[in-house]
Amino acid sequence: MSSNKSIEILGRLKKITHVKTDSGLSEVLGVSPQTLSSWKGRGRIPYSICMEVAQARGVSLDWLFGGQGPMLLQVPQPLVESIGRLTEYEEKLVLMFRVLNRSDQRAVYKVIEEKQQLQRLNEKVKELSACLEIVMPRV
Repeated sequence: MSSNKSIEILGRLKKITHVKTDSGLSEVLGVSPQTLSSWKGRGRIPYSICMEVAQARGVSLDWLFGGQGPMLLQVPQPLVESIGRLTEYEEKLVLMFRVLNRSDQRAVYKVIEEKQQLQRLNEKVKELSACLEIVMPRV
């Protein structure tokens, strides 16, 4: 990736994270300003960081990497409708989340992602266990 291309991508990352400065972007991404500076200097941004931000913000990779097409992915209509109807508990969670600083918000988000990953893995284990029961029934 050329240095100009990486600077363009960093500019788009700033846009979707609503920050104006490199230091603001480094805070949102959870990296040091020196790390961000080295990415710019080398003309390389970790793909995993870009993927994480794009997924979390519903951003098109075509737009993030190449400036092509719409910035945001289309959200299915039932999801849009359900977002507008938060339960009282969900509203409280959103309000509590909003008062946290960005670093704490990232930490909460990571915990939620890890919990979801554990749930997916647990489902896979159950599926594999069921397959084993079929192949090797208990005696």
